[in-house]
Amino acid sequence: MNPWSASFLVTAALGLCATAAVGIADGPEPAALATSVPLRLDAAALKDQALTPRSPVPKQILLGGVSQPRSSVLFKSDSIVAVLYEEQPVKLALRAPGMPYDEFVHVLGGALILTDADGQTHEFNTGDSLLIPKGFTGTWETRANFRELALVSRKDWDATH
Repeated sequence: MNPWSASFLVTAALGLCATAAVGIADGPEPAALATSVPLRLDAAALKDQALTPRSPVPKQILLGGVSQPRSSVLFKSDSIVAVLYEEQPVKLALRAPGMPYDEFVHVLGGALILTDADGQTHEFNTGDSLLIPKGFTGTWETRANFRELALVSRKDWDATH
């Protein structure tokens, strides 16, 4: 396995977390597991998993589209959170202070177009993985029915959700 492939990074991150007491949940609080077990993140299965509707993004950052986000927390430990997130085509303004945390993203469907503060466009399609650094400013645009698997630190997740 390529040591820098997306599946390796996700497997390694979750494997490290699975050695501690962990939980899997659809809501804000995880259910306790009796034992630590690996969590398979099969892209095909994640594309079909049911998600819970969430509040739309604030109108002051919505530049286009109609926000109808849905999500599901797949994994939560003391150190990391894995979440499925889906959104219809939208364009958002990420203004200072920008992205509230470092986020690993694996695109499961649709496309994500990030335009940085210098105007450079970065496009990510189904199967692509990326890291969005804390403080990123610019625009976040989704095309088609965008779905992602995102990994963030538990500390940052709790501070923003």
